[in-house]
Amino acid sequence: MMDREELELERWRAALMSELGSPEVGVSTRALLAMTFDDPDRERVEAVLLNCLSPEADPQIRALAVTCMGHVGRIHKAVGAGVVRRLEELLDDAVLGGVAEDALGDIAAFAGEGPK
Repeated sequence: MMDREELELERWRAALMSELGSPEVGVSTRALLAMTFDDPDRERVEAVLLNCLSPEADPQIRALAVTCMGHVGRIHKAVGAGVVRRLEELLDDAVLGGVAEDALGDIAAFAGEGPK
């Protein structure tokens, strides 16, 4: 059984996931940023960010998800190997390549020893 704090966290996450699916890009971007900065579960955040990179996703959401991957490295001092791999795959992307390069730089600077 969940305690009160865990229950509130799950409610908050559910609300953010609902907002992330909003047709309004501003609502979705705010939700993505809130999750990135405030969710304590790095792996959960990484999974959401990776899902935001689907070709069907709005281009602004895709770009923000890449940027947020760098933020995850800075905040948690670690990222998963799947995040690094996906960012490396994006380096040659005409739209996301520069953002992916910046995110990889943040990860190298703040996560230091590499993926976890």
